Amino acid sequence: MIELSKCQDVSTWNEFLNKERGTQLITIAHNPSLGPILEKTFGYTSQNMVISYNDEMIGVLPVVRIGDKLVSMPHFSYGGPVINTDADIELCLTTALDNNRFEARSFDKLTDNLYEDKITCIIDLKETEEEQLMEFKSGFRRKIRKSERHGFTIVRGNTDLLDDFYYVYTKKMLCKGSPPLGKSFFKNLLTDYKYGEALITAAYDGDSIIAAGFTLSYLKFNELCWVSTNSDYDKYNVNSFLYWNIIKDSISKNYRYFSMGRSTKESSNHKYKRQWKPMEIPIFYNYSEPVGTSIKELTFLTKIWKLQPLRTSVFFGKIVSKYLY
Repeated sequence: MIELSKCQDVSTWNEFLNKERGTQLITIAHNPSLGPILEKTFGYTSQNMVISYNDEMIGVLPVVRIGDKLVSMPHFSYGGPVINTDADIELCLTTALDNNRFEARSFDKLTDNLYEDKITCIIDLKETEEEQLMEFKSGFRRKIRKSERHGFTIVRGNTDLLDDFYYVYTKKMLCKGSPPLGKSFFKNLLTDYKYGEALITAAYDGDSIIAAGFTLSYLKFNELCWVSTNSDYDKYNVNSFLYWNIIKDSISKNYRYFSMGRSTKESSNHKYKRQWKPMEIPIFYNYSEPVGTSIKELTFLTKIWKLQPLRTSVFFGKIVSKYLY
């Protein structure tokens, strides 16, 4: 009989996933420290669950409760259950979650109620920078090398770079017409994230911040979760300059995978990421009930959001981001 129970021993959780990463893709969304951070920031209830069969642990499910709904994992690209590859078990999520309403983001189809428009791009990292560079087409390699000749500097840090990161992040979100997450969320990640590294990588032209990325790592998997650039520097390929420096840092730290995060399929963002020769893996948003129209798909709201000044975008973004995950 399959049973779900709240995780009581984080070390057992991490040991289980460390073994499983040899046979399946384990992402940052399965880091057990994320649930408590989401609870602290947004008031969700962290309910990380261990999956057992006949009293033996066979899997884990990172999850938080938002009202009457279980979500795995809000504000991140992934989630869903990880089951021991040796266990000959077919998990029915609806039954396992006691018929609760749920949303689970996974590389697998777990229900018949799916949203399938997202994809993630993940680079299987080489052992050296030169090997990685040679994976790209010659024209793209030239762009990367050209971006390195403009004299921009890279700085890596933690809360010391939060203000600069948040400045370019909120400006870019306003340009896109999207509510920004509150600064407290990023601060909590930087101070409370465990079992991996939370890091800001920033690019500067002199003393001016021109691009910044926020990465999280877990079990040899490193993801660029949020990235923003000053559009005035697009002509200098500053985005590629930042990506390449984060990739080089990932290689130096012996990470196995570097994720560029999710994109809408065939969007300009997706097409840009293809230049880095990643694995392209579909993400399935599994729901307990038929999928309706998401507020994020209402393009007229995007146009309205863009009309406000930056300060009100930041103020209201902090409030509504709890519900837009």
